[in-house]
Amino acid sequence: MKKLVFFVLLGLSGLVSAQEVVFKVEVTTDTLYFGNPLGVKYTFENMQGVFVPPDFEGFDIVGGPNVSNQFSMINGSVTQSSTYEYYLMPSEVGDFIIHEATVETGEGPTHSDILKVVVVDNPEGIKQSYARYNQSHAKISAGEKEPMSKSDSLKMKLRKIKSKKI
Repeated sequence: MKKLVFFVLLGLSGLVSAQEVVFKVEVTTDTLYFGNPLGVKYTFENMQGVFVPPDFEGFDIVGGPNVSNQFSMINGSVTQSSTYEYYLMPSEVGDFIIHEATVETGEGPTHSDILKVVVVDNPEGIKQSYARYNQSHAKISAGEKEPMSKSDSLKMKLRKIKSKKI
């Protein structure tokens, strides 16, 4: 019986290693009004290792890490993932780089993307709300940013102009 359990577990670990390895980072937004928190979520799938977060320079950690682990087996396909979520408060207005996080595995380190986050002045004290995380917005390596809606872009420009006049 023990041998059977051992071989089943060995087979499952082989299935996990055969699945695609993914390490992604998502942010709630790539443009943030000062005084609002930024959500950053790192997810790695089908790999096991020690998660090493970046130093989050220019931000204070106000929440996290919130850690969750998932394991599923559907029709013989095994998937496992771990998620580390942080809430960060910017320390000032400006452009910030969130450096890569790392997962140290037995086969060597795996790195996340590097992110760029813009923190703009917020003299009106606007509170942002986030519907979801966005993976593609702020990747530096992705090249182009997903465009903001015209009305959101215009509102931010007007607020920036107003704040400079004060």
